[in-house]
Amino acid sequence: MTSVKNLRIGHWTDLEAGTGLTIFLPPEGSVMAAEVHGQNAGTLNVEGLGPHGVADGVDAIVLTGGSSYGLAAAAQAVHVLSDRGVGYPVAGRPLPGVAAAVIFDLLVGPPEWPTAASVAAALDAAVPAGEEALGTVGAGTGATVGDVDGPSSATKGGFGRSWTVTAQGPQVAAWAVVNAFGDVLDENGQVLAGMRRDGAFARASEALRTDPDPLVYWGRATTLVVVATDAKLTKAQVARLAHAASGGMASTVSPSGTGLDGDTAFAIAAGTVEPKSVLSLEAVAATVVAEAVRSGVRAAIGLHGIPSVADLP
Repeated sequence: MTSVKNLRIGHWTDLEAGTGLTIFLPPEGSVMAAEVHGQNAGTLNVEGLGPHGVADGVDAIVLTGGSSYGLAAAAQAVHVLSDRGVGYPVAGRPLPGVAAAVIFDLLVGPPEWPTAASVAAALDAAVPAGEEALGTVGAGTGATVGDVDGPSSATKGGFGRSWTVTAQGPQVAAWAVVNAFGDVLDENGQVLAGMRRDGAFARASEALRTDPDPLVYWGRATTLVVVATDAKLTKAQVARLAHAASGGMASTVSPSGTGLDGDTAFAIAAGTVEPKSVLSLEAVAATVVAEAVRSGVRAAIGLHGIPSVADLP
């Protein structure tokens, strides 16, 4: 269980609709950054958390299903948090900072999506980091993997977590919403979850290479990641963690960051432990992100006819 103090995570899950939302509430004073790795991202206020952005942090990070509809729900988090007294005082009312990223899950169940009420429910359900549920929950509810031929041949994705403590003292934790277009590879480079053809996994990259007229579903694939550490880092150093997180995605999702993907990574430094080497934290971040991605598909349960890894022979 991660002990990144005061970081809280809340899920809202609708299994019937096949969608959900997850909110991360960073500790006060955290320094944050973000990197968009995919070429078809759906995000909110991510530019300010980029390496050259002026924002050092936000009050909440929202990961959500529902595509553009989910992004609209994430925007409503500003109102929900403000009503709860969260944010910087402006004209007598708190103004929260909210960053968000979405996945496409509209074909998994009925055409429904998160709303402002979903944000409020996720806030009410928030628990200390490490206690949150994994698998087919929150933003991972409607996630799938290996969508080259469409949902009918995909494997269930989900919400995963991993963490470790470094020899320097700081720990690094990662969470992933795994909705990848490509395959998720295991520790040995074999397909753990992905596209299925004739009862077996078929590598997405190979299928695209050999198919003269591939059926490609535009804009339906995204892996979202949040990395957190209790190290004290500058904005530039946190940006390096976000960049390393993108590398972690690429090491276990194949292909990654394509024109169909909206892969996005957020990084949070809670700022209590002085590290001796940021480089080691970068290396660890890439590793725990890869483990979190695998955790997401291993913890998932099948939904609306899409089997999980555990369901497959």
